[in-house]
Amino acid sequence: MTEGPWALVLGAWSVLGPVVRPKSCGPWSDSPWFDSPRYVARNVPTRRDVGVYRFEDLRVWQAAKRQCDQVGGLLQRPEFRRDLKLSDQMNDAALSVMFNIAEGFLRRRDKEMLQFLRYAFASNGELKSGYYAAAGRNYLSQAEAAELIDGNESIARMLRRWQATLDQGESGRGRRTRTKNQGPGTDQGPKDGPGTKH
Repeated sequence: MTEGPWALVLGAWSVLGPVVRPKSCGPWSDSPWFDSPRYVARNVPTRRDVGVYRFEDLRVWQAAKRQCDQVGGLLQRPEFRRDLKLSDQMNDAALSVMFNIAEGFLRRRDKEMLQFLRYAFASNGELKSGYYAAAGRNYLSQAEAAELIDGNESIARMLRRWQATLDQGESGRGRRTRTKNQGPGTDQGPKDGPGTKH
């Protein structure tokens, strides 16, 4: 990325409101390559892209803030107030999703941004687990838990799409590959088990 005034170029899913498209991008503008993630990963605007200057304009950050607000509401309930361990864990995870999205965006370098998006994704998964724990302890109804989990999974999908555009850009820069002694992987990191090293 270049220094100076800048905007992060993301897909149409990343910002709130209608996507503003130019009237014409030339005769080649309808090419499928023009809209491919590989092209977007080069930080060049396409007709489907818009510049984002503030993290507050990111849909994924807005969704993470809504989720954080919902968790804040849950933590006011007597059941959650009595269960401080679960409440603290869920609060920390909800805040972490929001904070890491903002910090990653403000880093301005793809490699650093990608790392913070990974932190946000992992914290989002941690919060999802908290929803299951709360439902298992009857602090949430099944319908309420399902709605919270649906919103959480929507955030996870947005984070994955954003990570994919950054991964495309990193692929040509010597991405680290998995070696035998790292053990099998999952979405949430390495599987724990005999012989797995951390």
